[in-house]
Amino acid sequence: MSFTRTALIAAGMSLALLTGAAAQNLEPWDVREHTAYVITMDGKTMRVSMSDKGMATLMKGAKRVPRGTVFVMSGGQLYMVNAAKMFDRAGNFMAGGV
Repeated sequence: MSFTRTALIAAGMSLALLTGAAAQNLEPWDVREHTAYVITMDGKTMRVSMSDKGMATLMKGAKRVPRGTVFVMSGGQLYMVNAAKMFDRAGNFMAGGV
């Protein structure tokens, strides 16, 4: 599958998710300092507030999420898509707004 086709499919999937979120009046993630968003081994999600010590321990194995990453939930699985080509330099979604 060509990169262009993959990017277009990813853009369509992202747009579909964004449209659904807008229709439900969902807020974007409220990602805060010292908070971990966990997907457990059985697939449940939870948010955990971390102490300074816990955060320092967690950060030892942490990796930065690259800019232009889109998280997609499909079929009960969480995926991440490198969507760097889907956004312009200002961070605007190039496939059209919601």
